[in-house]
Amino acid sequence: MSVTLESVPWFDVDMTTNAAADVLTSDDAGDMLATALATTHLELEDWRLDAVHARPGAETSACYDVTASGERIYLVASTVELSDEQRAATKAVRLQSETGTVHVWRHPADPLLTGLADACVPQALQARLARAGADHPKIDRLEMLVLRPLRRAVLRAEVAEDERHDVWFVKVVRPDRAGELLHRHRLSSLAPRALDAGDGIVLVAQADGAAMTEALHRRDGSEPGHVTGASLITALDTLPPAVCELPRRNSIPERLEMYIDLARNRGLDGDRLDRLVASIGPGLKAPPEAATVPTHGDFHAANVRVNDASQPERIVGLIDIDTLGPGRRADDLACMVAHVLVLPTLDPNGYRGIEEHAARLFSEFAETVETEDLRRRVAANLVALASGVDDDARASDWLSLALDVADERTLI
Repeated sequence: MSVTLESVPWFDVDMTTNAAADVLTSDDAGDMLATALATTHLELEDWRLDAVHARPGAETSACYDVTASGERIYLVASTVELSDEQRAATKAVRLQSETGTVHVWRHPADPLLTGLADACVPQALQARLARAGADHPKIDRLEMLVLRPLRRAVLRAEVAEDERHDVWFVKVVRPDRAGELLHRHRLSSLAPRALDAGDGIVLVAQADGAAMTEALHRRDGSEPGHVTGASLITALDTLPPAVCELPRRNSIPERLEMYIDLARNRGLDGDRLDRLVASIGPGLKAPPEAATVPTHGDFHAANVRVNDASQPERIVGLIDIDTLGPGRRADDLACMVAHVLVLPTLDPNGYRGIEEHAARLFSEFAETVETEDLRRRVAANLVALASGVDDDARASDWLSLALDVADERTLI
C-alpha cells in the first residue's frame, strides 16, 4: 500500500541516515504512525519508541510499542526501499513525500527476514522443528532476544520432546545468508549443532558448558575463575584453514573512524576522541605485518563456553560464529581483552578483581602478537563499545577506559 503525503511536517527533511534517525525518533513520529495505521482503519491511541537501528550509509529503522483501537501492536518504520512484491507480502505501508520514503509494517512481518513470522509463532516453529528432525516437539517457552529489522533476529526456544527438554536458539537471517551461517557452524569443531529450518531460519542447539562470563562472575565477591590466555588461543587454533576461504570482513580497528563518528554524534567528549585518534589512529592505519589466520570475529567472554563455571579448565564451545572469517589474530585477542575490561562497570561486586584478569590476559596474549599493536586494538574495541551502548554514563566510562589503555595507564 502506498500513501503520498503532500504536506507533512515530520517528513520535510533531507533523508540521510542521521536525518532519518532524527525523524523516526522525534515526537512527530506519532503523526507518521497514525497515518500508517489509518490505512488499516486503526486509530493510534499511544506509542513509545522502543529501539532504533541506524546503519551508516544504509537504512535507518525504528521500532515502536503501539496501542491502536484498543490493541497493543509492535510497528517498524524504516527508510529501506522495498519492491511492490515485498511491500505486498508484509502489508507494509509506503509513506512518501518529495524528500524521501518511509515504510511501516507490523511485527513479526519483515520484508527481508521472510522466516521471522513463523519463528515468532510457537505452532509454526514447532512444525519447522519437526521437519528439521525433532520428534513431536512442543515449545514450552519462546523468547525474543535480538531483533534487528531487515537484518537478523534471535529467539530462545525451550522445547520438549517426550521426556527430553532442550534449548534451541532460533536465528533468523535473510534466506540467501542461511547457507553461510550453516557452513560456518560446520567448519568449527567447537560450534554447537545447527539445523536448517528453511526461509532463513537456522536452529542452533544450546552449547555445552557455561559461558566464560559466568566463570568470571562471583556473587559472593570471591576470586573469579581463572581462564588462561593459552586456553583461549588453543580454542582459536581449532578453527580450520578453510575459514580463510570465507569472505573477509573489516575488523573493528579498521573501522575506527566510523565508531569515532558515531561516538561524536551521540555526544561523547570530542577532545578525548581527538586524543584517541591521534594516539592509536596512525598505528592502526599502518600496522605491523601479521599473518592472515582463521578468526572468530566476535571473540568475547559471552561467546566462549568453558567446561565448568566454578573451575574453568578448558574451552568447550564457541558460539555466535556468524562473523567467522580470515583476519588478524590480534583482533580476536583485543576483542576479548576489551570486553573483559568493561565487565566491572556492569556489576562492580560480581566482577570484582576482573581488572587483574584482563591485565593477565593482555600479558599472555602479548607473548604471541606485537604488544603495542594489541594495545591499540584493545583501545579501538573500547571506542566501538562506547559508541553503541545505550547508557550515557557507561559510554563515558568506556571511553575513559580506552584512553587509559592507549596512554598505558592500564594493562601494564
